[in-house]
Amino acid sequence: MDGLEQEQAVTKFFRSARSRETAIPGAGLGLPISKTIVEGHGGSISLRSAPGEGTTVTVSLPVS
Repeated sequence: MDGLEQEQAVTKFFRSARSRETAIPGAGLGLPISKTIVEGHGGSISLRSAPGEGTTVTVSLPVS
């Protein structure tokens, strides 16, 4: 996933070029829904991706 795709990954209905090419099923709603829930609890979500290594999603929530 390149930098532009990482930014768009939390946009509703976004699907990476790779997922479309390989016909991986999905509607592109998982990360946007997760982001809404995490931010609703005062947290944040970030993505880090490297070609051939995969993508790491980090969720941070405040202790309260």
